[in-house]
Amino acid sequence: MEYLASIGLILISTLILGVLSQRIGMPAVVGEILAGLLLGPAVLHLVNLNHMVSVGSEIGVIFLMFIAGLECDFDLVKKYLKPAFSVAICGVILPVLAFTFYGQILGQGIEKALFWGVIFSATSVSISVEVLQEFGKLKSVAGATILGAAVVDDVISIVLLSIFSSVFGTGSGSKNLLVLFTWQILFFVLIILVIKWIAPWLMRLADLLPANSAVSVVGISICLLMAYLAEAANLSTVLGAFFAGIAIARTPLRDQVIKSANQVGYSFFIPIFFAAIGMEMSFKGLSSTWIIVIVMTVLALLTKWIGCGIGAKLTGLTWNEANVVGSGMVSRGEMALIVAQIGLASHLLAPELYSEIIMVIVLSTILSPIMLKFSIKSV
Repeated sequence: MEYLASIGLILISTLILGVLSQRIGMPAVVGEILAGLLLGPAVLHLVNLNHMVSVGSEIGVIFLMFIAGLECDFDLVKKYLKPAFSVAICGVILPVLAFTFYGQILGQGIEKALFWGVIFSATSVSISVEVLQEFGKLKSVAGATILGAAVVDDVISIVLLSIFSSVFGTGSGSKNLLVLFTWQILFFVLIILVIKWIAPWLMRLADLLPANSAVSVVGISICLLMAYLAEAANLSTVLGAFFAGIAIARTPLRDQVIKSANQVGYSFFIPIFFAAIGMEMSFKGLSSTWIIVIVMTVLALLTKWIGCGIGAKLTGLTWNEANVVGSGMVSRGEMALIVAQIGLASHLLAPELYSEIIMVIVLSTILSPIMLKFSIKSV
């Protein structure tokens, strides 16, 4: 029963350090990762990444992406479709090219170098949203463009991750690619059916049941089943969870499911996921790789800022607005952490550089609100 103590320690430490992190103006996720780092083999060695913690972490990332899909505002994307696509695409292309090139210089090989690009093509704007709200810019052209581009960026990152994992990930080489892609096409057809008909019908049926929790149970079940079917099609589980969230978000019962998913996810599974990331980090060899961390951090900041800024300018935004958009898209946050963790599990990421990758993601997440505040004040 050792796992009970492990999970208890993880939950209380992520809560405390997450709150302390927010108190000093940093995102809670930084404190949660730090909690895992302190508890794990790198520092105190109080908790091991055992089977129960690993399972909790896997469910945590599924809940995280399910909630992202539930909170996805497609009406906003439609309104700012042109700038959102331009910003997202330019903000994906430049990091992929830059990190692939740098990975090749460091001798990572084309597959692992490309995966570096996939990791740093991801964006998380949860922190940017708080800064935009603070300055009253959330509903400005730049603010709305950032939100719309973030949705498009999430979809691109998840699809890239899934396709990349299916082609280059562990075990993919033994499968017939034609059969593999056939199953994946069928899965995307299933996504359309779930969004248009299956999810709305199941949610209406759940609403008729006398049980108080029926709507939440059915919603979370759809999420888990879609995650399972995505994995069965050799795609990432997060793809199925994300589109399950989108499907339920288009029903009148969205708010009920969001409330339940947030309670279950953020009180239990999601903290375990972020703590597990910290537990996999190591300080071994860091003294010889600090230059790599610095270079990658600079690349992480510049590629999103410049790429997304150019994408915004191409659609008619002013240079000041483009600067705000570029700064607002810099944060990698949980999306990049998810991609990195899945990449490590699929042997698409070299284990000896995993800690450095996580540090760069955390540093970009910490520095992004500073960049955004400076950009807004300069307008």
